[in-house]
Amino acid sequence: MPRAMWIWEVDTFRLIDDAAFEKEILDDLQSQGVTTLYVYADSYKKRLPIVEEPRKLQGLIERMHGRGFKVEALLGSFFLNTPEYVLPEKAKVAREMVQRVVDFNLRAPVQSRFDAIHLDIEPYSLDAWKKNSTRVARLFLERSQEWINMARKAQLEIGAAIPFWYDGLEVDWQGRRRPLNEFVQDLYDYVALMDYRTHAEGEDGILFHAEKELAYASKVGKGVVVGLETGPAELEKLTFRTLGIKVLTREMDIVECTYRENPAFRGIAIHHLKDWRKLRGLR
Repeated sequence: MPRAMWIWEVDTFRLIDDAAFEKEILDDLQSQGVTTLYVYADSYKKRLPIVEEPRKLQGLIERMHGRGFKVEALLGSFFLNTPEYVLPEKAKVAREMVQRVVDFNLRAPVQSRFDAIHLDIEPYSLDAWKKNSTRVARLFLERSQEWINMARKAQLEIGAAIPFWYDGLEVDWQGRRRPLNEFVQDLYDYVALMDYRTHAEGEDGILFHAEKELAYASKVGKGVVVGLETGPAELEKLTFRTLGIKVLTREMDIVECTYRENPAFRGIAIHHLKDWRKLRGLR
Protein backbone atom coordinates (compact mmCIF):
# COMPACT_ATOMS: atom_id res chain seq x y z
CA MET A 1 0.00 0.00 0.00
CA PRO A 2 1.21 3.55 -0.67
CA ARG A 3 2.74 5.42 2.25
CA ALA A 4 3.71 9.09 2.46
CA MET A 5 6.02 11.11 4.69
CA TRP A 6 5.93 14.79 5.65
CA ILE A 7 9.44 16.27 5.43
CA TRP A 8 9.62 19.73 7.00
CA GLU A 9 12.01 22.67 6.75
CA VAL A 10 15.16 21.53 8.55
CA ASP A 11 15.17 18.03 7.10
CA THR A 12 14.40 19.23 3.56
CA PHE A 13 17.25 21.73 3.63
CA ARG A 14 19.60 19.10 5.02
CA LEU A 15 18.61 16.75 2.20
CA ILE A 16 19.48 19.50 -0.26
CA ASP A 17 22.87 20.17 1.37
CA ASP A 18 24.13 16.83 2.66
CA ALA A 19 24.63 13.95 0.20
CA ALA A 20 25.39 11.41 2.93
CA PHE A 21 22.22 12.37 4.84
CA GLU A 22 20.22 12.18 1.63
CA LYS A 23 21.40 8.64 0.92
CA GLU A 24 20.75 7.53 4.50
CA ILE A 25 17.24 8.96 4.54
CA LEU A 26 16.19 7.78 1.08
CA ASP A 27 17.58 4.31 1.79
CA ASP A 28 15.59 4.24 5.03
CA LEU A 29 12.36 5.55 3.51
CA GLN A 30 12.58 3.07 0.67
CA SER A 31 13.23 0.16 3.03
CA GLN A 32 10.17 1.12 5.08
CA GLY A 33 7.82 1.17 2.12
CA VAL A 34 7.37 4.94 1.85
CA THR A 35 6.35 5.88 -1.69
CA THR A 36 5.42 9.60 -1.55
CA LEU A 37 7.41 12.48 -0.07
CA TYR A 38 5.90 15.82 0.94
CA VAL A 39 9.03 17.98 0.55
CA TYR A 40 9.00 21.49 2.02
CA ALA A 41 9.02 24.07 -0.77
CA ASP A 42 8.91 27.50 0.88
CA SER A 43 11.26 29.75 2.83
CA TYR A 44 12.79 29.13 6.23
CA LYS A 45 15.18 31.40 8.12
CA LYS A 46 15.58 33.66 5.07
CA ARG A 47 16.49 30.79 2.77
CA LEU A 48 14.33 29.99 -0.25
CA PRO A 49 15.86 27.16 -2.33
CA ILE A 50 12.95 26.93 -4.78
CA VAL A 51 13.93 30.41 -6.03
CA GLU A 52 17.53 30.91 -4.89
CA GLU A 53 18.93 27.40 -5.41
CA PRO A 54 16.68 25.77 -8.02
CA ARG A 55 19.36 23.47 -9.44
CA LYS A 56 20.05 21.96 -6.02
CA LEU A 57 16.34 21.33 -5.49
CA GLN A 58 15.95 19.99 -9.02
CA GLY A 59 18.79 17.56 -8.39
CA LEU A 60 17.22 16.32 -5.17
CA ILE A 61 13.84 15.77 -6.84
CA GLU A 62 15.47 13.99 -9.78
CA ARG A 63 17.29 11.61 -7.44
CA MET A 64 14.08 11.00 -5.48
CA HIS A 65 12.28 10.19 -8.72
CA GLY A 66 15.15 7.90 -9.65
CA ARG A 67 14.44 5.96 -6.46
CA GLY A 68 10.78 5.64 -7.43
CA PHE A 69 9.32 8.24 -5.06
CA LYS A 70 6.48 10.59 -5.91
CA VAL A 71 7.49 14.10 -4.79
CA GLU A 72 4.97 16.74 -3.72
CA ALA A 73 5.70 20.37 -2.86
CA LEU A 74 4.80 20.83 0.82
CA LEU A 75 3.43 24.32 1.47
CA GLY A 76 2.45 25.63 4.88
CA SER A 77 4.61 26.81 7.75
CA PHE A 78 4.30 27.57 11.44
CA PHE A 79 7.26 29.94 11.10
CA LEU A 80 5.65 31.89 8.23
CA ASN A 81 2.24 31.83 9.96
CA THR A 82 0.61 30.53 6.78
CA PRO A 83 -2.84 30.03 8.38
CA GLU A 84 -3.12 33.80 7.90
CA TYR A 85 -2.89 33.26 4.13
CA VAL A 86 -6.64 32.68 4.01
CA LEU A 87 -7.27 36.28 5.10
CA PRO A 88 -8.04 38.85 2.37
CA GLU A 89 -5.05 41.02 3.29
CA LYS A 90 -2.73 38.07 2.66
CA ALA A 91 -4.01 37.31 -0.84
CA LYS A 92 -0.82 38.40 -2.60
CA VAL A 93 1.60 36.38 -0.47
CA ALA A 94 -0.76 33.39 -0.65
CA ARG A 95 -0.69 33.46 -4.46
CA GLU A 96 3.07 33.88 -4.50
CA MET A 97 3.53 30.76 -2.36
CA VAL A 98 1.89 28.54 -4.98
CA GLN A 99 3.19 30.51 -7.97
CA ARG A 100 6.78 29.75 -6.95
CA VAL A 101 6.07 26.03 -7.33
CA VAL A 102 4.39 26.61 -10.69
CA ASP A 103 7.33 28.69 -11.92
CA PHE A 104 9.86 26.17 -10.62
CA ASN A 105 8.17 23.37 -12.53
CA LEU A 106 7.99 25.40 -15.73
CA ARG A 107 11.76 25.92 -15.67
CA ALA A 108 12.81 22.47 -14.48
CA PRO A 109 13.49 19.41 -16.65
CA VAL A 110 10.62 16.92 -16.57
CA GLN A 111 12.36 14.48 -14.22
CA SER A 112 13.14 17.32 -11.77
CA ARG A 113 9.62 18.68 -11.33
CA PHE A 114 7.26 18.33 -8.41
CA ASP A 115 4.49 15.83 -9.11
CA ALA A 116 1.88 17.65 -7.03
CA ILE A 117 1.27 20.33 -4.40
CA HIS A 118 0.45 19.39 -0.82
CA LEU A 119 -1.03 22.24 1.24
CA ASP A 120 -0.89 22.16 5.02
CA ILE A 121 -2.79 25.36 5.82
CA GLU A 122 -4.61 25.19 9.15
CA PRO A 123 -6.99 28.17 9.41
CA TYR A 124 -8.52 26.87 12.65
CA SER A 125 -5.34 27.91 14.47
CA LEU A 126 -6.20 31.59 13.91
CA ASP A 127 -7.75 33.69 16.65
CA ALA A 128 -10.34 34.72 14.06
CA TRP A 129 -11.52 31.11 13.87
CA LYS A 130 -12.50 31.19 17.55
CA LYS A 131 -14.61 34.29 16.92
CA ASN A 132 -16.28 33.16 13.69
CA SER A 133 -15.24 29.73 12.41
CA THR A 134 -17.70 29.67 9.53
CA ARG A 135 -16.42 32.98 8.14
CA VAL A 136 -12.82 31.80 8.23
CA ALA A 137 -13.83 28.45 6.74
CA ARG A 138 -15.40 30.27 3.81
CA LEU A 139 -12.24 32.33 3.37
CA PHE A 140 -10.26 29.10 3.28
CA LEU A 141 -12.53 27.69 0.59
CA GLU A 142 -12.27 30.85 -1.49
CA ARG A 143 -8.49 30.90 -1.23
CA SER A 144 -8.44 27.18 -2.02
CA GLN A 145 -10.29 27.84 -5.27
CA GLU A 146 -7.56 30.26 -6.28
CA TRP A 147 -4.73 27.86 -5.39
CA ILE A 148 -6.45 25.00 -7.20
CA ASN A 149 -6.97 27.06 -10.36
CA MET A 150 -3.25 27.88 -10.36
CA ALA A 151 -2.35 24.21 -9.94
CA ARG A 152 -4.78 23.09 -12.65
CA LYS A 153 -3.31 25.50 -15.19
CA ALA A 154 0.10 24.04 -14.42
CA GLN A 155 -1.29 20.47 -14.71
CA LEU A 156 -0.42 19.78 -11.09
CA GLU A 157 -2.42 17.59 -8.76
CA ILE A 158 -3.17 19.37 -5.49
CA GLY A 159 -4.14 18.01 -2.08
CA ALA A 160 -4.75 19.46 1.36
CA ALA A 161 -4.20 18.29 4.92
CA ILE A 162 -7.38 18.63 6.98
CA PRO A 163 -8.48 17.53 10.48
CA PHE A 164 -11.05 14.75 10.70
CA TRP A 165 -13.50 16.96 12.58
CA TYR A 166 -14.25 19.11 9.51
CA ASP A 167 -17.04 16.59 8.87
CA GLY A 168 -18.82 17.89 11.96
CA LEU A 169 -18.72 21.58 10.99
CA GLU A 170 -21.63 22.81 8.87
CA VAL A 171 -20.79 25.74 6.60
CA ASP A 172 -22.86 27.93 4.26
CA TRP A 173 -21.01 28.56 1.00
CA GLN A 174 -22.11 29.35 -2.53
CA GLY A 175 -25.76 28.92 -1.63
CA ARG A 176 -25.41 25.52 0.03
CA ARG A 177 -25.05 24.31 3.61
CA ARG A 178 -22.87 21.23 4.01
CA PRO A 179 -20.10 19.78 6.20
CA LEU A 180 -16.81 21.58 5.58
CA ASN A 181 -15.00 18.39 4.58
CA GLU A 182 -17.37 17.91 1.62
CA PHE A 183 -16.65 21.37 0.24
CA VAL A 184 -12.92 20.78 0.65
CA GLN A 185 -13.06 17.33 -0.92
CA ASP A 186 -15.01 18.67 -3.89
CA LEU A 187 -12.25 21.20 -4.52
CA TYR A 188 -9.03 19.24 -3.98
CA ASP A 189 -7.85 16.07 -5.73
CA TYR A 190 -7.29 14.43 -2.37
CA VAL A 191 -7.20 15.23 1.32
CA ALA A 192 -4.65 14.03 3.86
CA LEU A 193 -6.82 13.42 6.88
CA MET A 194 -5.03 14.31 10.09
CA ASP A 195 -6.53 11.26 11.78
CA TYR A 196 -4.44 11.57 14.89
CA ARG A 197 -5.36 8.64 17.07
CA THR A 198 -3.26 5.71 18.31
CA HIS A 199 -5.67 2.83 17.77
CA ALA A 200 -7.28 1.82 14.50
CA GLU A 201 -10.43 0.15 15.75
CA GLY A 202 -13.25 1.11 18.07
CA GLU A 203 -14.99 4.33 18.94
CA ASP A 204 -12.71 7.37 18.58
CA GLY A 205 -10.32 5.27 16.49
CA ILE A 206 -8.59 5.94 13.19
CA LEU A 207 -11.10 3.96 11.12
CA PHE A 208 -14.07 5.61 12.84
CA HIS A 209 -12.79 9.13 12.12
CA ALA A 210 -11.97 8.38 8.47
CA GLU A 211 -15.34 6.82 7.66
CA LYS A 212 -17.21 9.90 6.42
CA GLU A 213 -14.32 11.29 4.39
CA LEU A 214 -13.70 7.97 2.64
CA ALA A 215 -17.40 7.50 1.93
CA TYR A 216 -17.64 10.96 0.40
CA ALA A 217 -14.40 10.52 -1.57
CA SER A 218 -15.80 7.29 -3.04
CA LYS A 219 -18.97 9.13 -4.02
CA VAL A 220 -17.20 11.98 -5.83
CA GLY A 221 -14.15 10.15 -7.17
CA LYS A 222 -11.52 11.74 -4.95
CA GLY A 223 -8.82 10.38 -2.65
CA VAL A 224 -8.11 10.23 1.08
CA VAL A 225 -4.71 9.72 2.70
CA VAL A 226 -4.91 8.78 6.38
CA GLY A 227 -2.38 10.82 8.40
CA LEU A 228 -0.89 9.58 11.68
CA GLU A 229 1.20 11.48 14.23
CA THR A 230 4.55 10.47 15.74
CA GLY A 231 5.58 13.80 17.27
CA PRO A 232 4.67 15.82 20.37
CA ALA A 233 0.96 16.34 21.03
CA GLU A 234 -1.23 17.78 23.78
CA LEU A 235 -2.94 14.44 24.45
CA GLU A 236 -1.40 10.98 24.53
CA LYS A 237 -4.17 9.54 22.35
CA LEU A 238 -3.06 11.77 19.45
CA THR A 239 0.45 10.42 18.90
CA PHE A 240 2.48 7.23 18.72
CA ARG A 241 5.46 9.10 20.13
CA THR A 242 5.74 7.03 23.33
CA LEU A 243 4.21 3.81 22.01
CA GLY A 244 7.01 2.65 19.73
CA ILE A 245 7.30 1.46 16.16
CA LYS A 246 5.69 -1.95 16.77
CA VAL A 247 2.42 -0.36 17.86
CA LEU A 248 2.49 2.09 14.94
CA THR A 249 3.15 -0.74 12.47
CA ARG A 250 0.37 -2.87 13.95
CA GLU A 251 -2.23 -0.10 13.70
CA MET A 252 -1.11 0.88 10.19
CA ASP A 253 -1.50 -2.73 9.10
CA ILE A 254 -5.07 -2.79 10.41
CA VAL A 255 -5.92 0.42 8.53
CA GLU A 256 -4.33 -0.81 5.31
CA CYS A 257 -6.02 -4.22 5.49
CA THR A 258 -9.40 -2.61 6.15
CA TYR A 259 -9.19 -0.19 3.23
CA ARG A 260 -7.17 -2.29 0.79
CA GLU A 261 -10.09 -2.67 -1.63
CA ASN A 262 -11.37 0.91 -1.23
CA PRO A 263 -10.45 2.91 -4.39
CA ALA A 264 -10.66 6.21 -2.47
CA PHE A 265 -7.96 5.13 0.01
CA ARG A 266 -4.56 6.51 -1.00
CA GLY A 267 -2.60 5.04 1.84
CA ILE A 268 -1.11 6.35 5.06
CA ALA A 269 0.99 9.48 5.66
CA ILE A 270 3.26 9.78 8.67
CA HIS A 271 3.92 13.06 10.43
CA HIS A 272 6.83 13.55 10.26
CA LEU A 273 10.32 12.37 9.20
CA LYS A 274 12.35 13.52 12.19
CA ASP A 275 9.90 12.26 14.84
CA TRP A 276 9.25 9.01 12.98
CA ARG A 277 12.98 8.28 13.02
CA LYS A 278 13.19 9.16 16.72
CA LEU A 279 10.37 6.71 17.34
CA ARG A 280 12.57 4.06 15.77
CA GLY A 281 15.67 5.03 17.75
CA LEU A 282 17.32 6.80 14.79
CA ARG A 283 18.63 10.33 14.40
